[in-house]
Amino acid sequence: MIAVIVGLSICSCGRDNDWDYDHSLENEFFFGPKEWGYESTKLGNNNVLTYSVIEGQTVAVPMHLWSEFVRSFNVETFYYTTPKPVDEKYYPTPEVNKNQVAYDGTVLTRGVDYEVVDANGNVLQPDSNGAFVMTWPNAKKGDQNIYIKALPGCKKGCFNLQTFDPASDVTLSNLDPESTYQSRTKQYSVRIFTQNYRVTIAIK
Repeated sequence: MIAVIVGLSICSCGRDNDWDYDHSLENEFFFGPKEWGYESTKLGNNNVLTYSVIEGQTVAVPMHLWSEFVRSFNVETFYYTTPKPVDEKYYPTPEVNKNQVAYDGTVLTRGVDYEVVDANGNVLQPDSNGAFVMTWPNAKKGDQNIYIKALPGCKKGCFNLQTFDPASDVTLSNLDPESTYQSRTKQYSVRIFTQNYRVTIAIK
């Protein structure tokens, strides 16, 4: 028995070096909110996180790049702000009220009610496609914050901060892996999560 076990161990060790896999996956990255709904609220659902901010103040939303390799190139990811659809369910105060409600509130407008800013409070501008760009040097795994400032005189209400392009004609679905690609370049691709692609920003 000992001889058989030793023999199998030697054979299996020899075969380890012969294993093959899709090396293109080494340059496939995942991007989304760092906190997941279930982990943070224990509510049992995702896409339910709410970040609150009051007039004149700024809230930080942590984002994460899932990556296991360091590369010679940078990775760009994208995020968007968009009005919260009427009847979209969310938790208005998840730390207190654990019941979802359908949104029927005010439409908030970037530049009027809120701005996307950097860590120093400087206003950021989206690209021609309406996307804000977040760069990850050398494709390193890590965290970066998105900063949302509620402007003086802003209305109270909610909007979505999300990684899925609201102008896309694709339906994001966990049944369609192709729908989870946010971008593809010659060097890398970025995927998002169907159950962790948006958070609610509530101005109170």
